[in-house]
Amino acid sequence: MSTLSDRDYIQYSRTMLLSDIGEAGQLAIMNSPVVIIGVGGLGNVVAHYLAAAGVQQILLIDHDVVELSNLPRQLLFRASDIGQAKVNIAKSVLSDAYPQLNIDVLAQPITSTHFKQLVKRFTVKPVVFDCTDNVRARQLINQLCVQHQLTLVSGAISAYQGQLFCIDFSSPHSHSGCYCCLYQLDTPIMQNCTQAGVFGPAVGIIASMQALVGLQHICNTFTKYGVLHQFNAQDLRWQYANMSQDPQCKVCHQYPFTDHQERSNDTN
Repeated sequence: MSTLSDRDYIQYSRTMLLSDIGEAGQLAIMNSPVVIIGVGGLGNVVAHYLAAAGVQQILLIDHDVVELSNLPRQLLFRASDIGQAKVNIAKSVLSDAYPQLNIDVLAQPITSTHFKQLVKRFTVKPVVFDCTDNVRARQLINQLCVQHQLTLVSGAISAYQGQLFCIDFSSPHSHSGCYCCLYQLDTPIMQNCTQAGVFGPAVGIIASMQALVGLQHICNTFTKYGVLHQFNAQDLRWQYANMSQDPQCKVCHQYPFTDHQERSNDTN
């Protein structure tokens, strides 16, 4: 368990000045492991904000490589990184910037088998950030978080439409439903940014909100669990709705569920 050094008091002083965070909150940030699945536009920003906030144990999962079309919104990457694994480049950049950060990477698609093995590495349950751009991957991540009773911070964006929610599946009092309650397993695949396009700053807004929500959860100051936040980047409008549980949901209601085939995780 990390403790606050003199340097930490200086580096994180502005955070600790917040009355609802203080030293206890900063220590929670430093001692809470996180898993970020998808290191595209969302994952770039989420990983950077969490590392800068003081998170010291991050697992990055993504099988993809850097492409030229990624550069306008995936700000950890440069043109010289094209063709290299996203997780490896992100690890190198963030490790240089934050020497106390311990980053593990998996340059493979997320699967139920290795997710279970990876989670066992942590002595404390990690917070999971879904930063993928693939409905099938999001369904699998949702199922895994339900199964392992983890907190899920999910973000997504296509064109100008973004969404965000956080569900704490470790809470026995959580009745807010899950991703599968919103979109059933047989829901037709929606367009991702590859087909619909996406605007870089809009991705950054959703990713920043993911990081904010995740850090608030870690500091025990978050209260909006099970609320779906939707953002329209064209007119800067936010809407929200409570996520009710589907009594016929095959994941969060009819547990244990039958795991679906392993699916890849594409990223914004």
